[in-house]
Amino acid sequence: MEPLYIEPSEFTPRVLLDPVNSVFEISGFSRPENVVGFYKPILKWLEDYNEIVLSNNTEFSKSNLVVNLKMTYFNSASSKFLLDILLEFMKFHSKGNVVEINWFYDEDDDEIFESGEEISDMIGYTFNFIPISPNS
Repeated sequence: MEPLYIEPSEFTPRVLLDPVNSVFEISGFSRPENVVGFYKPILKWLEDYNEIVLSNNTEFSKSNLVVNLKMTYFNSASSKFLLDILLEFMKFHSKGNVVEINWFYDEDDDEIFESGEEISDMIGYTFNFIPISPNS
């Protein structure tokens, strides 16, 4: 399966979904004009990945998946899709795969940190909260 890479724009985040290395990253600013148009292809890619990985997993080997979320801002419409994306990863987890979710936040940005806590609570899964110094 081919990786999915979306360049960031003024209103949309950088997206890298790399199935070879099992690293999935969304970073930056998310306030797309057409939130459905932006996030639906990402969800479709994850659904396809989920189907391919789970249906082709005849040896029942388990995967370690790393999800890095490095959001600087996201609006409420984007947060709904971030939740949907994370719920796709919970399907992997429910099949016995290890999913590590890293939530990066500027150490001075309580709002992004608290949003991560809320999403973690909503999906019932513990995130690794990783503060970033604004000077680094």
